[in-house]
Amino acid sequence: MNRSGWCFSTARKKEMAIRTAVGASRWRIARQLLTESVLLSVIGGAFGLLLARWGIALILYVSPNAIPRSREIGLDWTILAFTVGVSFLTGILFGLIPAIQAGEVEVHETLKETGRGTSGRQWLRSSLVVVEVATTLVLLIGTGLMIRSFYLLQKVNPGF
Repeated sequence: MNRSGWCFSTARKKEMAIRTAVGASRWRIARQLLTESVLLSVIGGAFGLLLARWGIALILYVSPNAIPRSREIGLDWTILAFTVGVSFLTGILFGLIPAIQAGEVEVHETLKETGRGTSGRQWLRSSLVVVEVATTLVLLIGTGLMIRSFYLLQKVNPGF
């Protein structure tokens, strides 16, 4: 197995091997992977800005007088520029290693080995998916309980 086997799924390794076999250059494949990575990170950044906007509106709706100078809270151009910059940097940074490793795919070996069953490592992938879903579920439940506690805490009379 080559060094780039840990980074790509079997389908992506086969896709890169086919692209190389059809004549795609190493630079072309790297550009494609970097473009995908940057696009995903920018979409994630935009979604984060949308959640921030909704979160600010929700906090101001739930308790408008609890935070001093709460009417000054908002998103401006500096936050937008920072988010776009971090999104691009993240996309390039985390897309660079797979893009470099995509050029190291051995076409003949990859096409030959991906035709066979790879069920030996399938249990590891399935286990990781189960762990990710369980962790997400625990985090969502914790977030829901924290929001509920915050809401109930806002209704408590402090006594002064």
